Amino acid sequence: MSHPTACSKSWTDVNINFKRGKMGHCCKAELHPFPNEYTKDFFTNSELIQKRRQDTLNGIQHSDCQTCWADVNNGITSFKDLMNEWNNFDQPIDKPHIEYIEVELDNTCDLSCLYCNADQSSKIAQEEGIIVPDMTRQKDIDIYKEWLKDIVNNSPRNITLAFMGGEPTASKLFYELIEYIVTLDASKLTLQVTTNCNTKDFLFNKFLDAIDKVGGVEINISNESFKEDSKLIRYGLDWDRFEKNVKAYALHKKVTFISFDTTMNILALPTYSKYIQWIFDTMSKYNKPFSISGDMVVIPNELDIAILPASFKTYIDQAIQIVNENQLPNCISKDKILSFMESGIDRVSSNYKEDYKNIVRQFLEPKQKYKNTDKLMRLIDPLGAIQ
Repeated sequence: MSHPTACSKSWTDVNINFKRGKMGHCCKAELHPFPNEYTKDFFTNSELIQKRRQDTLNGIQHSDCQTCWADVNNGITSFKDLMNEWNNFDQPIDKPHIEYIEVELDNTCDLSCLYCNADQSSKIAQEEGIIVPDMTRQKDIDIYKEWLKDIVNNSPRNITLAFMGGEPTASKLFYELIEYIVTLDASKLTLQVTTNCNTKDFLFNKFLDAIDKVGGVEINISNESFKEDSKLIRYGLDWDRFEKNVKAYALHKKVTFISFDTTMNILALPTYSKYIQWIFDTMSKYNKPFSISGDMVVIPNELDIAILPASFKTYIDQAIQIVNENQLPNCISKDKILSFMESGIDRVSSNYKEDYKNIVRQFLEPKQKYKNTDKLMRLIDPLGAIQ
């Protein structure tokens, strides 16, 4: 039976943010604080998620999911539209169907991306003089480990355990959890790590040593623009090191899959297709399975592609053409790649602001104190430099 307001992620996903002391279900949904006292069952069947599941089965647009409802109500392709994997919802709502566990560790990061914030980047926090509270409790980590052991060892389905940051390869907690994970039933577990691929040699080798202990790992590489523009948008990026690390992952026997996670934003669009072409050119030299996925910047809304004029669609059209013309056998899920890019086409100009250039300019100018944002102003105009 179809339920238009229900989404599989309310049943399949658990999202944990130790630093903020919160958890939820789906990366786009509202996270809720860990209670003072709770048991491991909280991760799977809290009263909050049980109510959300039932509400969405009853046709209610639950408040946890406002990001998606805003897009749905505006006629824009939502994250739910892209990611819901169930055609019907006949499964018992009180039974666990956990398939994806996402863990945000802390905000340790060596980049200060323009669309990011101090809560997710220690470098931004340092630049802006912001003290970010760390709500990590050893109690939460211990209960999580107990729950994870039960889920992994007793689940009838395969589970993806995804680590995010900050930058996981720089997080002490990441390596602590890896040491625990290797004691579990690895045959049912896919380890997934999202990285900016800017990791310096010492930590890079430490990370490779860590993944040598697990059965296999999927690497999600976060980037969305090309060379000099990428270095300006993702401030602190060393493009040569980025390329070197990508190639090292492509060669590593324990890396089973590479996903290039592209975050569409206003400043990245002009070189987005060049980056997509670089991905295909690079991966043509390896047998490693790969794909391209991504997300849309919604906050800060000054960098949301929705405010752009329709002329910016051409940059995504160019990327779509590259994907359509590609014949690499190790490129998988081409239909999903195209679906994501087409959702970008839909989003451009869906909330058009006539003064978009000034909106972006006002966003960039204060950051010139920390970054070379003046060099990015040219990207606001799809035809070239601003007059």
